[in-house]
Amino acid sequence: MTFPSLNELVRIAENGVSSAFYGAYSVLRKSVLKVLSRVFSGVVYLLVLLLKKMWKNVFLTSCDVESLKDFGIVYDLPNKPESFARGPVKIKSNDTTVTIEQGTILTTADGVEFEVVADKVLTGGSAGTIVNVIAVEAGESGNLPAETELTFRDGAPENVDETATVGAEGIDGGIRIEVTVNGNTEYWAETVEDYRQRLLVRRRNQPCGGCPTDYKLWAERFAGVSRCVPEKNYPHVGAIRCVLIKYDDTDSVTVGSAIVNEVKDYITSEDRRPITADVDVVSCTQKALDFTIDIYPNNTNVQNDVRNALKMALRSFDPGSTVRASDLTADVRAGSSAEKVTVYDIEGADYYVLSKENAEMPVIDTITWRTYSA
Repeated sequence: MTFPSLNELVRIAENGVSSAFYGAYSVLRKSVLKVLSRVFSGVVYLLVLLLKKMWKNVFLTSCDVESLKDFGIVYDLPNKPESFARGPVKIKSNDTTVTIEQGTILTTADGVEFEVVADKVLTGGSAGTIVNVIAVEAGESGNLPAETELTFRDGAPENVDETATVGAEGIDGGIRIEVTVNGNTEYWAETVEDYRQRLLVRRRNQPCGGCPTDYKLWAERFAGVSRCVPEKNYPHVGAIRCVLIKYDDTDSVTVGSAIVNEVKDYITSEDRRPITADVDVVSCTQKALDFTIDIYPNNTNVQNDVRNALKMALRSFDPGSTVRASDLTADVRAGSSAEKVTVYDIEGADYYVLSKENAEMPVIDTITWRTYSA
């Protein structure tokens, strides 16, 4: 639907006034009539703006952020609030009676602080004891890779090593995106358009008591979960396995155990899970693949563009899918600026079959770039 601009309304008003008052028997000066035309146009334009806003906010595809949140209330699907990074750390001690108390603060060299979420008795040994922590502040600053060193902010307890290290799965899940709502700043764990897409999926798929879309909506309402792949009758008849996947600026697609457990508790609640369903929730495991790609021109900018297009294309697969070089070639050609590009092979072959049992999802490991010769 199109709406007239202010200049268009002024022109319409001037034409109408001139036909009514100008001529041999004009009773008003032309300058006065022009002023009146602009006044009338200004009043009408305010009404047009109001109608435009009302019309726009009727539809989920075009509404503003404020109305988007109202739709979320109607569908019981709120936006994801800012989230705090959480995960395991390893703490070593020679004493098997020491308890690391809830609220104990560990900090990085840069001053990012983490709080122990529950009391934990250390078991001793060279491997250390896994203790779960959560970032004190929300956002990406709390996301840490494995083996990052942390120290006790207020000093280590007696017989406990001063330095702790992040566990093998890392600390992740921290997301903080600034969103303006009614002139105020809020912090979400998703963009406005990502939230709009979730609401559109909900609107197009009414709850059915356990259909695949239900499981997707239940899982994807959690920060740190970008996508859920429900697998029916797996690993046996009557079972449902929900594979969680994370997409962000990094190459990792796995979801931390803390988030997996939160999602599992929510989905398997008696208020949601179909009473006869055997539901399991797991994180995907990333499978790093090597690619050989022919491109032209073969320079850094084009390589980065093709790599980003390939990364987006790999997100469309599910565990158990067959990743074909021909399919990736079509996606990369459509999504990059390369004049010529061909995905020549994957792991030295024309295709690669992702393991369904291990819930594999593909990521990029090494790309061998070759100048296009065809």
